[in-house]
Amino acid sequence: MDSFPEVTVSSFSFKTGTPAANVVMDVRFLPDPRQLEESNPFITGQHGEVEKFIMSHNCFEPFFNAMTQKIVCVLQDTATRGQSKLSIAFGCTAGKHRSVFVAEYLTRWLRHRFCDMKVNVQHRDMVCNESEMLLDLDQALEGNNMEVQEPSFPGIGPLMTCTYHPDTHHLNVVSQPEQPQSCPQMNNMLLSGLKNIKMLRQKRQRNSLPNPAQCFESTPTLIA
Repeated sequence: MDSFPEVTVSSFSFKTGTPAANVVMDVRFLPDPRQLEESNPFITGQHGEVEKFIMSHNCFEPFFNAMTQKIVCVLQDTATRGQSKLSIAFGCTAGKHRSVFVAEYLTRWLRHRFCDMKVNVQHRDMVCNESEMLLDLDQALEGNNMEVQEPSFPGIGPLMTCTYHPDTHHLNVVSQPEQPQSCPQMNNMLLSGLKNIKMLRQKRQRNSLPNPAQCFESTPTLIA
């Protein structure tokens, strides 16, 4: 490989939409560690407990081996094309646990395997403090005046979605047509995703509120 592209590894929630990336991988087949939230409501894929939970299941290692083989091929193709950047996105249901863990794990693997490669990691939907997130969303959505820089990857390099089948240990890869998107289109997509996040958080807050009818218990009548 003549030169290494700058790689951005990210995580996301399918609830808020699939991001534009060269490679998109669905990791919802991995065991869901959401049960760990019972002891720590703010636990994410960056915590060791989540790593231990996922690594304790036999499906992760075969998936990671198949996935890294594909990633190496994509890196070689990227270098051949002369592309300077490559984006890899992992998605799960909430974008907080499985996708975050896999993104962090791959980032460590890439940095160890390719010492000269610049690897960034981002977590789009991982939130620990929901009140702060809602405030940030209100500020971002105010006036719909967000500005998004033109991404460097659409129209250049491979665009593919990958799904792993743990029963057969097969990584299914579907190539997508290269369709560059303009800045207005990217703005609309990002705003839509932010609005979806805000509505999901507000719905969760409403569901957590007690029922007013249950706040008052009937007082038993005393008969003399």
